[in-house]
Amino acid sequence: MLKINSLIPFVLAGSLTACGGNSDPAPTVNDVEPGLGHDITQLPSASVSFYIPKFVDTSGTLVVTKVSTNEIQQYSVEELNQMTINLDAGLLYQFEFSPDTTQSLCPRKLGCGRALRDDPNDLNDNDVIDFGEPVTASVSYALAAKPIAGQNQLYFSSYATLLSDSLLDSTVLSLTNTPIYHLSHSRINRSLQAEYAAKAYTYADIMTQLNIQGREDDVALPLTDAFDLAYTGSDYAPWQSYINEVNQYFMEVLLDERGSALFAGVADQVLLIANEALQLQEMEALTDSQTVFNNNLLNHFRDSLGVVRLQEEKYSEELESKLSEVERLISNDVAQESFLVLSEAIYDVVNSVSPARNSEPGNYQIGGLDVEYSTNPSFSWRVTGSNSDFDISMDVTMPEWRKSPTLGDRIAGRGKVSVRKGPVSLEADLSDIFLLFDGSIDEDNLEVATGTSRFAGEVTLQTAYSTTKADIRMRLNRVLSPRNTIESIIANLRLRGDFETVNQVTPVTLYAAEQSPFEFDTRLDLVFGVHIDFDLNGAPDFQLQLAADPTSITNLNSTEIAYLLGGRVMQLDVRRSGKNNSIVAQGKDGYWLDVKQKGRNFTGGYYYGDQQIGDVKTVRGIPGVLFPDGSFESLF
Repeated sequence: MLKINSLIPFVLAGSLTACGGNSDPAPTVNDVEPGLGHDITQLPSASVSFYIPKFVDTSGTLVVTKVSTNEIQQYSVEELNQMTINLDAGLLYQFEFSPDTTQSLCPRKLGCGRALRDDPNDLNDNDVIDFGEPVTASVSYALAAKPIAGQNQLYFSSYATLLSDSLLDSTVLSLTNTPIYHLSHSRINRSLQAEYAAKAYTYADIMTQLNIQGREDDVALPLTDAFDLAYTGSDYAPWQSYINEVNQYFMEVLLDERGSALFAGVADQVLLIANEALQLQEMEALTDSQTVFNNNLLNHFRDSLGVVRLQEEKYSEELESKLSEVERLISNDVAQESFLVLSEAIYDVVNSVSPARNSEPGNYQIGGLDVEYSTNPSFSWRVTGSNSDFDISMDVTMPEWRKSPTLGDRIAGRGKVSVRKGPVSLEADLSDIFLLFDGSIDEDNLEVATGTSRFAGEVTLQTAYSTTKADIRMRLNRVLSPRNTIESIIANLRLRGDFETVNQVTPVTLYAAEQSPFEFDTRLDLVFGVHIDFDLNGAPDFQLQLAADPTSITNLNSTEIAYLLGGRVMQLDVRRSGKNNSIVAQGKDGYWLDVKQKGRNFTGGYYYGDQQIGDVKTVRGIPGVLFPDGSFESLF
């Protein structure tokens, strides 16, 4: 007779049975066999290809070590990004790449600063280290991964190297079914996001070493030291500097007109996953798979249904209620606009009354703003008034004002700024205000001064129904539009803190960027990535992660989400069209479940990489997975 390992709830089983379905006779089996009827003595083959950012020579030597036996394979590589090798699936390997030429190349499109006198790295003798020219920075490339059956793509980066030494499993950070630098068979089409992350992680390492935007007396810790200090909880500041550089790369890509459209299409996913992977917490070590063919994903899938009720096409009532409040915040146009108004107010005041204009201390009127300006002991501005229909209050001090036609004028300081419109208010205590202009500004070109800026500190965002107290990291760009007007672009925004309503106090992280930065209109076009740590009844450790349009966060009809429940990661892709439904569930170590429902019939498969483990079908009115040994696992 058919061995059913997990029965669905009685009521649901009854409803599904009433719908009919496949009534094929079930095979008989006495006991569930090891491997569910598959030959466990033969390990499937894994095809492994590689990617490395072209900030270094891509020819060199690749060393592959099987961790369990310390068996070593060594390859001479002409082009790593075109290389593929075959390994045993389910076993843990360490990979190390040594380029033939160890010198790194400038990864920044805007260049890497001024060249030294007679600098051999200044290949075109223009006194600037341009993009692609050699720089004095050393980067090592290693990673640890457990390839699965079928295709695997591994992405070398500075961050993957940090995790490799201790074989750390970062999936609990990024909420991906394999580490962020490893795409397995079922997610191989996500290569664009993985490439951006690998480039950003390596860019940040190189630029942190070069320190071209820091003060001359700044000393950057080696990245390994910064990682160790953050991971042990000793000091997070050096690691945060590295994260800042990661997001600097994302900003520069978004604002590069040639490559912006490509990045903008995946910006919400990249900002979310790449940043969350860097939020260090305790990680377990990667290990060999004990049994290649198992049903663990199915158990996790069913355990999740109390929270993510796929069979009802909605979240649980508790989760739906809390998530809808978050959706209400990020879809609030005034709340979004408040961040732009805050940053532009600082720009407008500092631009209009400043050392660049040789402004004398005193009182000034700038549009609807009253400005009290002083220069002793530092440049400072006290401001009240209104702008863009917002009430504005500001007290800002800028102790640093550097003029440099080559590197760009730089203004740095701190201050408190608040903006308010109706029930929405944004109050910011900014410990870092950094304005970097394109070239040197003066009286003749101040009104059209362009450049980039960053803002960091603590904010309180208040609406009629919620309060969000968070750490803010925001990057803004001011560009000259085709209409010869200066336009501000929110290139990168992150809020990490507590979201509070009458129903909840929930840790939330929001990532945002403009999706169409070069479509200059009056509408903000922000896309969001959201990571939320919910404390739910029956699921106190539930973490949800998704990137979506601000108005469709709660939509479970067509979405991609990831979550952590019971210490296990699940990624879900849900697509619904009328009575045709498709669910792809991806779990630990490359296992995935493909379920298609057309009317009353369920089909699909349960896979390990490209190896099918079982068939999804309806047996005696119950949808589930039928394995070669005759055992049957219900889906719901």
